[in-house]
Amino acid sequence: MKPGLKIGSFFLALAIAITAFAGCTPISLNKEWAYKTSDNELAIGVYIYSLDTAYQRAKTYAENLDDYDDKSDSWLNMEITDDDGNKEVASKWIKDQAQLMCLSYLVVDEQLKKEGVEVDKNTLASADETAEEYWNVGMYADYGYVMPMSDDLEPYGISQESFAYCSTEYTTKYQALFDALYKEGGSKEVTDSQLSDYFTENYVDYSYFTVNLYTSETDDSGQQTNKAMSDEDAKKVKDQIDGYADDINNGKSYEDVVNDYMKADDISTDPTQSATENLDDSTLGDEVKDALEKLDSNKATTVQVGDGDSAVYYLVYKKDINNTAKTYFDTDTNRDSVLTAMKQDEFDKYIEDLTKELDYEANTSQLDRYKPGMFFVKPEETTAAASSDTESSGTE
Repeated sequence: MKPGLKIGSFFLALAIAITAFAGCTPISLNKEWAYKTSDNELAIGVYIYSLDTAYQRAKTYAENLDDYDDKSDSWLNMEITDDDGNKEVASKWIKDQAQLMCLSYLVVDEQLKKEGVEVDKNTLASADETAEEYWNVGMYADYGYVMPMSDDLEPYGISQESFAYCSTEYTTKYQALFDALYKEGGSKEVTDSQLSDYFTENYVDYSYFTVNLYTSETDDSGQQTNKAMSDEDAKKVKDQIDGYADDINNGKSYEDVVNDYMKADDISTDPTQSATENLDDSTLGDEVKDALEKLDSNKATTVQVGDGDSAVYYLVYKKDINNTAKTYFDTDTNRDSVLTAMKQDEFDKYIEDLTKELDYEANTSQLDRYKPGMFFVKPEETTAAASSDTESSGTE
């Protein structure tokens, strides 16, 4: 079975996510090992954290099942389907993924050593500081929400060190290995021409602005109400925007057309939205994506999205991606972003394949002590529900 939990971007994000464990049964902290190689050893807390990470992901799959019941952990015995379409009983899927994550930690450590890569000490120290902050006050303390991850994780036997190793430290080492392989001088180096080819074949550089095909009114209470334009008024707006698209297609620049529109409608702020991205990862609606895919470079089109009191009219302009590529990689941020998009899946597969070749030992007697069901927390009944139950029982 192909592992369903991505070791890359999704896994790294999930690995530092806050999880809710109110009412859990405490488990004493210990220094027992979970997996080890000839020169590395993972604390049992690393496995517990990985088991929980996999549990939380499996739960999102289970919630799609028709017979899922959040008041029971019976879903652990049900067959789930992961993002890759693999089907497996949830409890087994969780344990398989927890092992895969642990072996991935070991592989990355091992490959860094083999590649002769020394992770910058200051970068690792910064990663540990971030983990400590999450552990003590949570991820959102700067926004006034103090939710220490230690409250959620420590009762399960997960130490701050194990948490840091699995999350911020692993992210740092994972990135260091990726860079060492794919950047200049690496054994899998991506050349400038390869990166540019990938960019021009997969990315789109575009701009657009929108016009509402409805009017909005706000009453004395502050409540806003939208009302669809009449067919006649909507046609006037669309004809105007269609005319601007024609102007662009006849050689006028997008910027000049936007200026014309702003002057005509007395708009003081440029309404343009722009992006350079792979449309597969874009949050644009399908209608706009389809329009962009069909457009030639330096051409424009119009698209209506929605109808009635939510209808919006788009003027969409597609730039020449080959021209964009000439300067896009002048910044390291853009280069790194495209390189990651180009090689992320390949790198994940590389790590996954190495886990299958890894010479390791599993502390089975310890691992078997921890079951996916340990993370199940029955949701608390609402006051209304509890009151209703009380009233019902009182009338019987």
